[in-house]
Formats: sequence, C-alpha cells, structure tokens
Amino acid sequence: MKFFSLLLLLILPLTLAAEDSEWFAGIDGGVTGVNFTSSALKSDYQFAPEYGLKIGLLDHNSRVYLGYTAAKSIDGNITTASTAYLALEGISDEFNVIARSTAKFFLGVRLGASFADIDKVSKTAFMGGFQTGLLFLLPADFEIELAYRHYFTARKTETNFNAGTLYGALNYKFYAF
Repeated sequence: MKFFSLLLLLILPLTLAAEDSEWFAGIDGGVTGVNFTSSALKSDYQFAPEYGLKIGLLDHNSRVYLGYTAAKSIDGNITTASTAYLALEGISDEFNVIARSTAKFFLGVRLGASFADIDKVSKTAFMGGFQTGLLFLLPADFEIELAYRHYFTARKTETNFNAGTLYGALNYKFYAF
C-alpha cells in the first residue's frame, strides 16, 4: 500500500504539467551488470537481462517520467532485482543522422528505490543515478531510445549496489487523455 500511495503522489505533478506536453509510454530491454554488497554477501559484477516500463510527459527540451525495471536470476545468491524510479531528463534539439532520419540526445538523473532478493531475504535501498543516450524519431509518434543508465545506493545501508545497463526502448507519444 505504501508503494501505491507513493506512486500516486509522484504522478500528481505530471498531471499538472500535462496541458502543454505530450504523454509517452515505453518498454525497454537490455543487459545489466550489477554488483551487490551486504553484511552477508559481496558479489563481483554479474550480468543479466533487464526489462522495464515507463510513462511520463515529454516537452520540447525535457521529459519527466515514472519507471520500473526488473532483472531475474542475476546469480545464485541474487534471484531478483528491481527498481521503481522518477527520471528527469534534458533533451537536445533534433539533428540529422542519415538522410531524413533525425535524433535527439538526452541526459538525465534518476531517483527511486531498489528491491532485491538476496539469499531469499528481501532488501530495499534508496538509489540515485544518471542516464544518457539517443532518441531516434520515427513516423507515427514512435521513437527508439538507445542508451546507458547507471545507478547506485544513494547512502550507505546494510545493502549497497552499483549497476549499469545498456538498453534499447520503444516509446509511443500521445496527447493528454
């Protein structure tokens, strides 16, 4: 119930800014490398597939969105790891890539929470990070996102992590409901 209340609280500012912006929703997938440390475990970087969902607002030079990512079977000790986050990004103007295709560069920050099952015990940590990449603009309000994101435990706790992900995403832009 706490997570649902926090999610509603984070969505409220998005609805206030929605009048002049476009909404977008996206799915992503990639490969994540994760390094966890806790009182019982110190792991080397382990790699696993990661997938995610996001929804938010896109303005000409910025976007803000809520997202969720998850990775399973990272190694024998870490069975799942997921993050719920708020992302804020600045977006460049369009530039030509090849012929008539255009792209935009973005750079942003992420804040949220990480949830991991380590040795069959659930651990939670506050996380922060950054991401950067390219948005390739496609016809019919679609865009392809190729990017890198890195996140880490924002303050030292019983469980600390450091993770980086190379991912691709497909986003769809639409106007307010």
